[in-house]
Amino acid sequence: METRYLESFLRIAETRSISRAAESLGLSQPSLSQQLLRLEDEVGSKLFFRGARGVSLTEAGRMFQEHARQLLRGTEQAIEDIRQLDAEPSGEVILAVPFSISRIAGVRLVEAFLNHAPHVSFRLVEAMTGAIRGWLEQAKLDLGIMVDIGPFRNLSSRPLAREELYLVGPAGAFGSSGECAEVPASAVAELPLILPGMPHGLRQVIEHEAARIGLTLSVRQDLDALRHLAPLVAAGHGYSLMPLAAVADEIATGQLSVGRVSGARFARRLLLVRNPASVVTHASVRAEDLILKVLRRLIEKGEWSAEAEPALQ
Repeated sequence: METRYLESFLRIAETRSISRAAESLGLSQPSLSQQLLRLEDEVGSKLFFRGARGVSLTEAGRMFQEHARQLLRGTEQAIEDIRQLDAEPSGEVILAVPFSISRIAGVRLVEAFLNHAPHVSFRLVEAMTGAIRGWLEQAKLDLGIMVDIGPFRNLSSRPLAREELYLVGPAGAFGSSGECAEVPASAVAELPLILPGMPHGLRQVIEHEAARIGLTLSVRQDLDALRHLAPLVAAGHGYSLMPLAAVADEIATGQLSVGRVSGARFARRLLLVRNPASVVTHASVRAEDLILKVLRRLIEKGEWSAEAEPALQ
Protein backbone atom coordinates (compact mmCIF):
# COMPACT_ATOMS: atom_id res chain seq x y z
CA MET A 1 0.00 0.00 0.00
CA GLU A 2 1.49 3.32 -1.08
CA THR A 3 1.80 6.01 1.56
CA ARG A 4 0.48 8.62 -0.88
CA TYR A 5 -2.83 6.75 -0.93
CA LEU A 6 -2.99 7.01 2.85
CA GLU A 7 -2.18 10.73 2.72
CA SER A 8 -4.87 11.26 0.10
CA PHE A 9 -7.42 9.29 2.13
CA LEU A 10 -6.73 11.35 5.26
CA ARG A 11 -6.97 14.64 3.33
CA ILE A 12 -10.36 13.60 1.90
CA ALA A 13 -11.54 12.65 5.40
CA GLU A 14 -10.33 16.00 6.73
CA THR A 15 -11.93 18.18 4.02
CA ARG A 16 -15.00 15.94 3.46
CA SER A 17 -14.68 16.78 -0.21
CA ILE A 18 -12.79 15.07 -3.02
CA SER A 19 -12.54 18.31 -4.99
CA ARG A 20 -11.15 20.35 -2.07
CA ALA A 21 -8.76 17.52 -1.14
CA ALA A 22 -7.54 17.31 -4.75
CA GLU A 23 -6.92 21.06 -4.83
CA SER A 24 -4.93 21.04 -1.56
CA LEU A 25 -2.85 18.07 -2.74
CA GLY A 26 -2.18 19.58 -6.17
CA LEU A 27 -3.95 16.73 -7.97
CA SER A 28 -6.77 16.59 -10.47
CA GLN A 29 -10.09 15.40 -9.10
CA PRO A 30 -10.22 12.36 -11.45
CA SER A 31 -6.70 11.35 -10.36
CA LEU A 32 -7.63 11.56 -6.66
CA SER A 33 -10.88 9.68 -7.25
CA GLN A 34 -8.91 6.94 -8.98
CA GLN A 35 -6.53 6.70 -5.99
CA LEU A 36 -9.49 6.36 -3.65
CA LEU A 37 -11.07 3.61 -5.75
CA ARG A 38 -7.78 1.68 -5.76
CA LEU A 39 -7.47 2.07 -2.00
CA GLU A 40 -11.03 0.87 -1.40
CA ASP A 41 -10.38 -2.06 -3.70
CA GLU A 42 -7.23 -2.93 -1.74
CA VAL A 43 -8.91 -2.83 1.68
CA GLY A 44 -12.02 -4.54 0.32
CA SER A 45 -14.57 -2.04 1.62
CA LYS A 46 -16.11 1.35 0.86
CA LEU A 47 -14.43 4.02 2.96
CA PHE A 48 -16.72 6.97 2.15
CA PHE A 49 -20.38 7.67 1.54
CA ARG A 50 -20.66 9.88 -1.56
CA GLY A 51 -23.32 12.59 -1.65
CA ALA A 52 -24.20 15.83 -3.38
CA ARG A 53 -22.78 17.83 -0.47
CA GLY A 54 -19.50 15.94 -0.19
CA VAL A 55 -18.32 12.70 1.37
CA SER A 56 -18.43 11.19 4.87
CA LEU A 57 -16.64 8.23 6.40
CA THR A 58 -18.28 4.84 6.55
CA GLU A 59 -17.80 2.65 9.62
CA ALA A 60 -14.92 0.95 7.81
CA GLY A 61 -13.54 4.37 6.92
CA ARG A 62 -13.57 5.54 10.53
CA MET A 63 -11.71 2.40 11.56
CA PHE A 64 -9.21 2.76 8.73
CA GLN A 65 -8.62 6.45 9.54
CA GLU A 66 -6.83 5.74 12.82
CA HIS A 67 -4.80 2.91 11.28
CA ALA A 68 -3.77 5.20 8.43
CA ARG A 69 -2.61 7.85 10.89
CA GLN A 70 -0.58 5.29 12.83
CA LEU A 71 0.98 3.89 9.66
CA LEU A 72 2.05 7.32 8.46
CA ARG A 73 3.41 8.28 11.88
CA GLY A 74 5.32 5.00 12.02
CA THR A 75 6.73 5.52 8.53
CA GLU A 76 7.80 9.09 9.33
CA GLN A 77 9.40 7.96 12.59
CA ALA A 78 11.24 5.11 10.84
CA ILE A 79 12.65 7.49 8.23
CA GLU A 80 13.71 9.96 10.91
CA ASP A 81 15.33 7.24 13.03
CA ILE A 82 17.29 5.87 10.08
CA ARG A 83 18.48 9.38 9.22
CA GLN A 84 19.67 9.76 12.81
CA LEU A 85 21.69 6.51 12.84
CA ASP A 86 24.93 8.34 12.19
CA ALA A 87 24.20 10.74 15.04
CA GLU A 88 24.36 9.98 18.76
CA PRO A 89 21.03 8.57 20.00
CA SER A 90 19.04 10.92 22.21
CA GLY A 91 15.73 10.97 24.03
CA GLU A 92 14.36 9.14 27.03
CA VAL A 93 14.46 5.39 27.64
CA ILE A 94 12.71 3.79 30.61
CA LEU A 95 13.69 0.27 31.72
CA ALA A 96 11.95 -1.58 34.56
CA VAL A 97 13.62 -4.55 36.26
CA PRO A 98 13.02 -6.86 39.24
CA PHE A 99 14.76 -6.14 42.56
CA SER A 100 17.42 -8.83 42.12
CA ILE A 101 18.44 -7.60 38.65
CA SER A 102 18.54 -4.02 39.89
CA ARG A 103 20.81 -5.12 42.71
CA ILE A 104 23.35 -6.97 40.59
CA ALA A 105 23.20 -4.94 37.37
CA GLY A 106 21.65 -1.56 38.18
CA VAL A 107 24.88 0.40 38.66
CA ARG A 108 26.47 -1.27 35.60
CA LEU A 109 23.47 -0.35 33.46
CA VAL A 110 23.51 3.30 34.50
CA GLU A 111 27.28 3.47 33.93
CA ALA A 112 26.88 1.91 30.47
CA PHE A 113 24.48 4.66 29.43
CA LEU A 114 26.61 7.41 30.94
CA ASN A 115 29.68 6.13 29.09
CA HIS A 116 28.23 4.92 25.79
CA ALA A 117 24.95 6.80 25.30
CA PRO A 118 25.48 10.10 27.12
CA HIS A 119 22.68 11.90 25.26
CA VAL A 120 20.08 9.31 26.24
CA SER A 121 18.09 10.10 29.37
CA PHE A 122 18.05 6.65 30.98
CA ARG A 123 15.57 5.88 33.77
CA LEU A 124 15.89 2.64 35.72
CA VAL A 125 12.74 1.56 37.58
CA GLU A 126 12.57 -1.28 40.11
CA ALA A 127 9.28 -3.21 40.22
CA MET A 128 7.61 -6.61 40.34
CA THR A 129 6.81 -8.53 37.15
CA GLY A 130 3.07 -7.85 37.42
CA ALA A 131 3.61 -4.09 37.56
CA ILE A 132 6.19 -4.17 34.75
CA ARG A 133 3.78 -6.13 32.58
CA GLY A 134 0.99 -3.61 33.15
CA TRP A 135 3.22 -0.62 32.39
CA LEU A 136 4.44 -2.21 29.18
CA GLU A 137 0.88 -2.96 28.04
CA GLN A 138 0.02 0.70 28.72
CA ALA A 139 3.14 1.81 26.78
CA LYS A 140 4.57 3.56 29.86
CA LEU A 141 7.92 1.77 29.48
CA ASP A 142 10.30 1.19 26.60
CA LEU A 143 11.70 -2.09 27.93
CA GLY A 144 11.23 -4.42 30.86
CA ILE A 145 13.03 -7.42 32.31
CA MET A 146 10.44 -9.87 33.64
CA VAL A 147 10.04 -13.34 35.06
CA ASP A 148 8.52 -15.71 32.49
CA ILE A 149 5.13 -16.55 33.99
CA GLY A 150 3.32 -17.49 30.81
CA PRO A 151 2.08 -15.84 27.60
CA PHE A 152 2.25 -12.05 27.55
CA ARG A 153 -0.65 -10.63 25.54
CA ASN A 154 0.37 -7.96 23.02
CA LEU A 155 4.02 -8.01 24.14
CA SER A 156 7.14 -9.36 22.44
CA SER A 157 9.95 -10.98 24.42
CA ARG A 158 13.50 -12.30 24.12
CA PRO A 159 14.78 -15.02 26.48
CA LEU A 160 17.70 -13.71 28.54
CA ALA A 161 18.74 -16.21 31.18
CA ARG A 162 17.67 -18.97 33.52
CA GLU A 163 18.42 -18.59 37.23
CA GLU A 164 18.33 -21.41 39.76
CA LEU A 165 16.57 -20.60 43.04
CA TYR A 166 18.48 -21.56 46.18
CA LEU A 167 17.28 -22.21 49.70
CA VAL A 168 18.52 -19.24 51.72
CA GLY A 169 18.97 -19.40 55.49
CA PRO A 170 20.79 -17.65 58.33
CA ALA A 171 24.56 -17.97 58.71
CA GLY A 172 25.66 -21.56 59.26
CA ALA A 173 22.31 -23.13 58.39
CA PHE A 174 23.81 -24.93 55.39
CA GLY A 175 27.46 -25.13 56.36
CA SER A 176 30.20 -22.55 56.62
CA SER A 177 30.54 -19.54 54.36
CA GLY A 178 31.26 -20.51 50.75
CA GLU A 179 29.66 -23.96 51.05
CA CYS A 180 26.42 -24.98 49.33
CA ALA A 181 24.84 -28.05 50.90
CA GLU A 182 22.33 -30.29 49.15
CA VAL A 183 18.87 -30.01 50.72
CA PRO A 184 16.12 -32.48 49.73
CA ALA A 185 12.90 -30.90 48.51
CA SER A 186 10.98 -32.69 51.25
CA ALA A 187 12.98 -30.75 53.86
CA VAL A 188 11.92 -27.44 52.32
CA ALA A 189 8.30 -28.19 53.24
CA GLU A 190 9.28 -28.36 56.92
CA LEU A 191 10.86 -24.91 57.02
CA PRO A 192 9.08 -21.61 57.75
CA LEU A 193 9.42 -19.59 54.56
CA ILE A 194 9.48 -15.88 53.88
CA LEU A 195 8.47 -15.35 50.25
CA PRO A 196 7.24 -12.60 47.93
CA GLY A 197 3.43 -12.51 47.94
CA MET A 198 1.24 -13.47 45.01
CA PRO A 199 1.12 -12.49 42.19
CA HIS A 200 4.87 -11.78 42.33
CA GLY A 201 6.54 -13.59 39.42
CA LEU A 202 9.03 -15.36 41.69
CA ARG A 203 6.24 -16.62 43.96
CA GLN A 204 4.31 -17.97 40.96
CA VAL A 205 7.39 -19.89 39.80
CA ILE A 206 7.92 -21.36 43.29
CA GLU A 207 4.27 -22.34 43.78
CA HIS A 208 4.10 -23.92 40.32
CA GLU A 209 7.13 -26.13 40.94
CA ALA A 210 5.96 -27.06 44.45
CA ALA A 211 2.58 -28.13 43.04
CA ARG A 212 4.29 -30.11 40.27
CA ILE A 213 6.20 -32.26 42.77
CA GLY A 214 3.37 -32.39 45.32
CA LEU A 215 5.10 -30.21 47.91
CA THR A 216 3.09 -28.15 50.40
CA LEU A 217 5.04 -25.09 51.45
CA SER A 218 4.85 -23.53 54.90
CA VAL A 219 4.86 -19.79 54.24
CA ARG A 220 5.31 -17.87 57.46
CA GLN A 221 5.41 -14.41 55.92
CA ASP A 222 4.48 -12.83 52.57
CA LEU A 223 6.86 -9.97 51.84
CA ASP A 224 6.78 -7.74 48.77
CA ALA A 225 9.40 -5.33 50.13
CA LEU A 226 12.22 -7.61 49.04
CA ARG A 227 15.03 -5.46 50.41
CA HIS A 228 13.86 -6.53 53.90
CA LEU A 229 13.90 -10.24 53.09
CA ALA A 230 17.62 -10.86 53.63
CA PRO A 231 17.73 -9.11 57.05
CA LEU A 232 14.73 -11.11 58.26
CA VAL A 233 16.29 -14.40 57.16
CA ALA A 234 19.66 -13.41 58.64
CA ALA A 235 17.92 -12.67 61.95
CA GLY A 236 16.52 -16.21 62.05
CA HIS A 237 12.86 -15.47 61.30
CA GLY A 238 12.66 -17.96 58.45
CA TYR A 239 14.10 -19.21 55.16
CA SER A 240 13.53 -18.24 51.56
CA LEU A 241 13.95 -19.41 47.98
CA MET A 242 15.82 -16.81 45.98
CA PRO A 243 18.23 -16.41 43.05
CA LEU A 244 21.80 -15.83 44.21
CA ALA A 245 21.75 -12.38 42.62
CA ALA A 246 19.23 -11.21 45.21
CA VAL A 247 21.44 -12.09 48.20
CA ALA A 248 24.98 -12.15 46.78
CA ASP A 249 26.32 -9.48 49.14
CA GLU A 250 24.91 -11.13 52.27
CA ILE A 251 26.33 -14.50 51.24
CA ALA A 252 29.75 -12.97 50.57
CA THR A 253 29.84 -11.35 54.02
CA GLY A 254 28.66 -14.51 55.78
CA GLN A 255 25.31 -13.12 56.93
CA LEU A 256 23.43 -15.81 55.00
CA SER A 257 24.07 -19.36 53.84
CA VAL A 258 22.58 -21.21 50.88
CA GLY A 259 21.61 -24.74 49.96
CA ARG A 260 20.80 -26.28 46.58
CA VAL A 261 17.42 -28.01 46.54
CA SER A 262 17.57 -31.57 45.19
CA GLY A 263 14.56 -33.39 43.81
CA ALA A 264 13.00 -30.20 42.43
CA ARG A 265 13.63 -27.65 39.68
CA PHE A 266 13.16 -24.34 41.42
CA ALA A 267 14.29 -21.88 38.74
CA ARG A 268 13.08 -18.81 36.93
CA ARG A 269 13.50 -17.65 33.36
CA LEU A 270 14.04 -13.96 32.65
CA LEU A 271 12.86 -12.19 29.51
CA LEU A 272 13.57 -8.83 27.90
CA VAL A 273 10.15 -7.52 26.93
CA ARG A 274 8.87 -4.61 24.85
CA ASN A 275 5.50 -3.49 23.51
CA PRO A 276 5.59 -3.93 19.71
CA ALA A 277 2.96 -1.20 19.35
CA SER A 278 5.34 1.38 20.83
CA VAL A 279 7.55 3.45 18.54
CA VAL A 280 11.05 1.99 18.20
CA THR A 281 13.54 4.84 18.50
CA HIS A 282 17.28 5.02 17.91
CA ALA A 283 17.66 5.47 21.67
CA SER A 284 15.64 2.35 22.51
CA VAL A 285 17.60 0.25 20.00
CA ARG A 286 20.88 1.42 21.55
CA ALA A 287 19.42 0.76 25.00
CA GLU A 288 18.59 -2.84 24.14
CA ASP A 289 22.13 -3.40 22.85
CA LEU A 290 23.66 -1.94 26.02
CA ILE A 291 21.39 -3.96 28.32
CA LEU A 292 22.32 -7.21 26.59
CA LYS A 293 26.01 -6.31 26.64
CA VAL A 294 25.99 -5.57 30.40
CA LEU A 295 24.09 -8.75 31.31
CA ARG A 296 26.21 -10.93 29.01
CA ARG A 297 29.39 -9.60 30.59
CA LEU A 298 28.10 -10.28 34.12
CA ILE A 299 27.50 -13.93 33.22
CA GLU A 300 30.83 -14.32 31.41
CA LYS A 301 32.74 -12.88 34.38
CA GLY A 302 30.90 -15.13 36.84
CA GLU A 303 29.32 -12.18 38.63
CA TRP A 304 25.79 -13.34 37.81
CA SER A 305 24.99 -16.97 38.54
CA ALA A 306 22.71 -17.56 35.57
CA GLU A 307 22.59 -19.71 32.45
CA ALA A 308 22.54 -17.56 29.31
CA GLU A 309 19.65 -18.07 26.89
CA PRO A 310 19.51 -17.04 23.19
CA ALA A 311 19.57 -13.24 23.59
CA LEU A 312 22.75 -13.41 25.70
CA GLN A 313 24.57 -16.17 23.82
